[in-house]
Amino acid sequence: MPLARPLIAMLLLASLLGACGDDEAPERPAEKADKPADPPAGWRTVENESAGFTIAAPRSWAATTKRGATLIRSKDELVAVTLAADRSDVGRNTEPGSYARDVVAALPGFEGAVSVRDPRIAGSPYDTAIAVGSGTVKTSGVPQRIEVAVFQRPRQVSYTAVIFRNARARPVPGRGTVARMLRTFRAQPPVG
Repeated sequence: MPLARPLIAMLLLASLLGACGDDEAPERPAEKADKPADPPAGWRTVENESAGFTIAAPRSWAATTKRGATLIRSKDELVAVTLAADRSDVGRNTEPGSYARDVVAALPGFEGAVSVRDPRIAGSPYDTAIAVGSGTVKTSGVPQRIEVAVFQRPRQVSYTAVIFRNARARPVPGRGTVARMLRTFRAQPPVG
């Protein structure tokens, strides 16, 4: 069974995080560009200039950017990854584990358990955390596995990837693919 409409998830994340909130702070360090990670064979680099990041994704997965958020969806629609940036005071100053838990808790209509696991995403040069939820989002009625991965440049920005997986599918769809994607996430200064 496919996931709930991915565009809804993308717009939801953008509204939850304020998309590219740009509250100016007097002591905010300048952001630097990190070289995009080399994509694995058969993958491509997806760039979101307004949010300021790159990530690699399989060529067969669809990628759409709208309103400062990027949605990457598997061909079978069992996995959707929505990414956005938060440059607000909360995004700049909240510890990644707390930020990840707060994003899962803020998902409207989500009913289920949330835990924070390994504070590091293997291969990431950023402060990271992953919150994991399992439950149902009322809007879709489909049992979901939800992960929120946070990549943070302290005092600058928190980037958030919200991963929705169909909980009925066995084996867990896209687990290895999404882990590889997250390792390729790189920050860029936003354009525009």
